[in-house]
Order: sequence, then C-alpha cells, then structure tokens
Amino acid sequence: MSDADVELIRAMFEVFNRGGVDAALPYFDEEVEWIAPPDWLYDPIYRGHEGLRRLASQWTAIFDDYQLLPQRFLPADDHLVVLITQRGRMKPSGDLIEQPIGYNWHIRDGKTVRVKVHFSWEAALEEAGLS
Repeated sequence: MSDADVELIRAMFEVFNRGGVDAALPYFDEEVEWIAPPDWLYDPIYRGHEGLRRLASQWTAIFDDYQLLPQRFLPADDHLVVLITQRGRMKPSGDLIEQPIGYNWHIRDGKTVRVKVHFSWEAALEEAGLS
C-alpha cells in the first residue's frame, strides 16, 4: 500500500466525520464489501453503497455524534491495517462511548473494495500477521 492510499483513507475519515456516509461514498467502490466481526449482531456482510448506508443507519439509531478517529495506518501485504477509535454518544442517555476497533482495509484503483472489521486492534493486527 502506498502513501497515497493512506492519504485516501485519511481523507475519507475526515469527510465521513463531517458529512456522514453519503459524503464518504465516493471513496468506496460500488461493489465494496464491508465484513462485520463475528460477534456483530446484525448482517455479517454489507455490500455496495446501499449496504454502507444500511450499516450507517444502524449506528445512527444507537449513537449521536458518531465519529471514527484514525490512530495508525500499518502496511500489511496487499492492504492496510487501520487502527481507529470510534466515539459516539449513546441515545437517549448521552453517555460517551469510546472503543478501539481495527480494520483490514483493501484499496484498488483508488477506491476501497473491502473492509474487514475487528472489535479490537489486536484482532486486526493478528489477522494481518502483525501481532
């Protein structure tokens, strides 16, 4: 993965945090696959832009002020491991929740084509052989 790929993903997070999923869709291939962790309670895989919209609607039903804050980008063979802190306020209590999550992020031709999500940084690093 190149520095340009890192900057592309970084820019996507900035756009997402300001404008939501619809603003971030140009960074994703129309056939993108978003693979949820095994213990995710909803769909295991979200496909395409409509799938990302469905995923985002599940989060916005739970959280206000939801943000994804990238902490580190690590090259791993044909993809990047992206270590994130997700942050949001629970509805309706307003309690602030922060959780580390990890992504194994694949880019082709300047678009995200596949993201596999892990509920810990360690799991994302282990899958990529970087633990």
